[in-house]
Order: sequence, then C-alpha cells, then structure tokens
Amino acid sequence: MALPNPHLEPPIRVFGAAPRDARLAVILVHGRGQSAELMRELVVERFGRADLAWFAPTADGGSWYPERFIAPLEVNEPRLSQALERIGILSAELVEQGFPHSSQVLMGFSQGGCLCCEFAWRSPNRYRALVAFTGGLIGPPGMPRDTARPALRDLPVLLSSWDDDPYVPPESVQESAALFRSAGAEVHLHIEPAVEHGIRDAEIGYARDLLDAEPLHQEHRS
Repeated sequence: MALPNPHLEPPIRVFGAAPRDARLAVILVHGRGQSAELMRELVVERFGRADLAWFAPTADGGSWYPERFIAPLEVNEPRLSQALERIGILSAELVEQGFPHSSQVLMGFSQGGCLCCEFAWRSPNRYRALVAFTGGLIGPPGMPRDTARPALRDLPVLLSSWDDDPYVPPESVQESAALFRSAGAEVHLHIEPAVEHGIRDAEIGYARDLLDAEPLHQEHRS
C-alpha cells in the first residue's frame, strides 16, 4: 500500500499572469527551508515578464527530501519519490488547464533546482525549458545513468551556480551539465566566482534570455 504523500497537502501558490492570459507556465520550486513566497521575491519579482504564470508548490516541512542531493538515492526515499510525484501531478494539472508540456518551464533554486533536474531527467515528456539555479541531478557523483532520453533532445537547459557555493559543489553541476549534453540537451552552463548561496541578477538574465529564445520544437496551447 502506497504511503500518503505529505507534499500534496500544502496548496500551490500562483503568481504573475492569469493562467488564461499566460504564454508559458513556470513550475517554480523552492529550496530547503524556503517557501513559495520567498521564490516570488527571489525570482518572480525580478524576472520582468508579464506573460508568465508561476505555479509554486510548497514542500511539507520546508524540505523536499532529507539528505544532501549528492547522497545515495535510497537515503532520500521515500521523500524524493514523493517530491517528484508532487511535480508530476502539478504538471498534469497544468496540461488540463491548457498548458501542454512544451509550454511548461521547470525552474528551481538549490534543493528545488536539483528536484527540477531530476524530474526533467526522468520524465518522458518534453518541456519548454529547465532552469536550475545552483542545482544538479540527484545522486552520488559518478552514478551511472542511461543517456538515451528522447524527451531531453534539444531541451534548453540552464545550469548556473557559484564556484565556491557552500552547499552545491560546482563539480556536481558540471557533471550534470555533461550528462544533459550527452542526452542531447541544449545546455547553458554558468559557474562564476562567489562564495554565497543565492541567485545573482545575472542568473535571472540568463533565464530570461533562455525563455526569450524560440524553442526548436514548439507545441501550441489548445
């Protein structure tokens, strides 16, 4: 019998354009100990786009999974699978609201960025873009992965971080970039000098540029 998923209990916060008027839907995922409201401050209010509807889930207890993202997968279960299910259910709900997967953007910071990376990697669906501010794929360094992922081919992916981030090793971000490239994604990697843990104005600009570019494969909203 499946365990109840506590990540499904907190409500989804919606920011930005009314969904009926939006060109894209952004699934916006917060980091450990953070909130949807903080993501509104860190990302939505700085993004400067009036045609985006932002859908921000909230982790039960403020954390999507208990251990570091580079820990063995099993130590983050069952919360990791529950967190991925939360994103999948939200994505399916957005399809029902008229946003096909190719009109959905996966975007997160820190633990949320890692969750978005892992969700995109495992998903059979083609998304508009993946943006991970200081995040990477979940699992220990060097973990074998099958790079035959058709949904990732030509997917615009932004991975941005700092070269001395206290929580996310730059080597893990670089390894994730290499894996996404091996799977055929269009990867934009930015690792720049700093010791802090946050989202620089430049990173917001990189993400805005990524969404401004026309995708190679585009599916119109119904």
